[in-house]
Amino acid sequence: MGIFRSAIIAFFITVGSMHGTSLAATIDGKWFLHSFGEMRAYFGDFLAVCDEKDFRRCRVVQYGFKSEADLDSSGDGTQDSFFGSSRLSIQQHFDANGGMIYDLDIFSVELPDTPRGPMILSIDGDIFQLSTDDWQAGSPEGYNVAQTFSVVDPLISTQLIAAMRAGNRLRVLHDNWTETHFQLRGITRALDAIKAREFD
Repeated sequence: MGIFRSAIIAFFITVGSMHGTSLAATIDGKWFLHSFGEMRAYFGDFLAVCDEKDFRRCRVVQYGFKSEADLDSSGDGTQDSFFGSSRLSIQQHFDANGGMIYDLDIFSVELPDTPRGPMILSIDGDIFQLSTDDWQAGSPEGYNVAQTFSVVDPLISTQLIAAMRAGNRLRVLHDNWTETHFQLRGITRALDAIKAREFD
């Protein structure tokens, strides 16, 4: 009886996994209109979002969620059920000469309300040590957003994005070598999709 029951359980787990994989394959890269009035699509570990008039303002985002046990052991407190424990956000737009500009900001519950640095980003071992002029606390627009910092040097942002497109993992070392990391699966497709903005 025990063997039979185990076989039944294994069968349903397999079928469920296949269904989950099939479902992920059907929604990956497919744009849909969200109830917030945004066009959205999932690309691997990233969510592409286009909002505002005619969906002209676009970004790609990855949210990180820690287990409650990890949060308790690290002393980070609780994470927001909507925003999670970390967020990597990249917005691309064109400058006056038609060149691509990237706004990049990172949120983490492990950062103090006003991040102090030093800030070091590692993409598959490729190190980017940010100087104090390369980043600022808060949003790219300069808003005082807690536990967030932004890369403000456009050349550094462009170099980071190129490395992310070719990479697998981003490690962010900050404030006494605390680490926040992000997987980069799907970032190239997500960035290409918001540039194309073909919602059909």
